[in-house]
Amino acid sequence: MSQIDRRLKTMQQADLSEGRVNDDFVHWLKTWGQNILLGVLIIAAIAMGWFWWTQRKEKERDDAWAELGGANLPAALQEVAAKHEGKDAVAPFAELLAADRYLTAVLSDQRFDREAGAVDAALTPELRTEWLKAADTLYAKVAARITRNKYPDDYGFLFSALFGRAAVAEDLGDLKAAEGYLKDIETRAKGTDFASAGELAAKRIANLQALATPVVLPSKPVAPMAPAIP
Repeated sequence: MSQIDRRLKTMQQADLSEGRVNDDFVHWLKTWGQNILLGVLIIAAIAMGWFWWTQRKEKERDDAWAELGGANLPAALQEVAAKHEGKDAVAPFAELLAADRYLTAVLSDQRFDREAGAVDAALTPELRTEWLKAADTLYAKVAARITRNKYPDDYGFLFSALFGRAAVAEDLGDLKAAEGYLKDIETRAKGTDFASAGELAAKRIANLQALATPVVLPSKPVAPMAPAIP
């Protein structure tokens, strides 16, 4: 066989091999091509869906914080907390602010729903008691939420709520309950990043104990009797 014939034979064999490869590739595409294309489309759809979902969640969080920043009265703050439950720390933050508004109004004897200097700006005894109870309810709700979640990073909310409950109890004259809340702070704060809260609680406890100690005033001295005139 001449060299030319050998080359022609080699080329024919190469063409046949290439043809078989092409046939195999076409067969593979017919068999698996649609499935692969479908898989690629599914992955692309998942990626686009995830991007849309994360963008939506981010916008919802931004909207929640914006609404919190625009709320002022306790009712509005509680509405924000209920609406945006589970979005970052919006709910406990809003509830704490609402409770603080009630407590601040009581301590300052100034209603937040009245202009300063208004005839009825001062709190009545009934409203004072009502707002103290409202504040305590909100503080208790925040404390229960953080205790249930058990996230040490959220202990700032917990200690703020317990300090609030202690202040309410102290204002109501329940020094024993106030001391209990402060001792809870002192215990929980040990070994955490909130050690300063425990130190502050200890100082408050000392002040409460001083308040609980009855002060005995000396009796008024009896004036000496004037000598009898002979």
